[in-house]
Amino acid sequence: MAVPRQSEAQEYIEKQRIMELFDNITAQLVFHRPDNPKTFMIDYVEKLKESRTTQLDFPCLFDESNIESVFGMLDPTKKGFITSEQYKESTQTLGCDNVDPSPAGSDMDMITQDTFRREVKTGLKKASATFEQV
Repeated sequence: MAVPRQSEAQEYIEKQRIMELFDNITAQLVFHRPDNPKTFMIDYVEKLKESRTTQLDFPCLFDESNIESVFGMLDPTKKGFITSEQYKESTQTLGCDNVDPSPAGSDMDMITQDTFRREVKTGLKKASATFEQV
């Protein structure tokens, strides 16, 4: 078997999203601090494998209540919307790189809670998938 060149190895790592996988596993370990990290990592990879098949329930540090809390912090006066700039900054902070940069309401600079929730959930799903998106 031939040894892959560095560029081939880098291409493989990027295509298979290996670094994202390691980043997600590390974040999960630090967040949960399990007594048995090896078993935890195996379980995490199994959950990823299952979610890849079902396209549901990707392991993620943020759940619906966390997303609602973030929106609440951005909308302390309960107007029901945030600005496009708040949307952009918060989705980047949450690690949602694949969200719609101009979702519904951005033309009026009023991103609703429903739009924010939907976009963040989609972005987190993509970020947590850590496998090649087909």
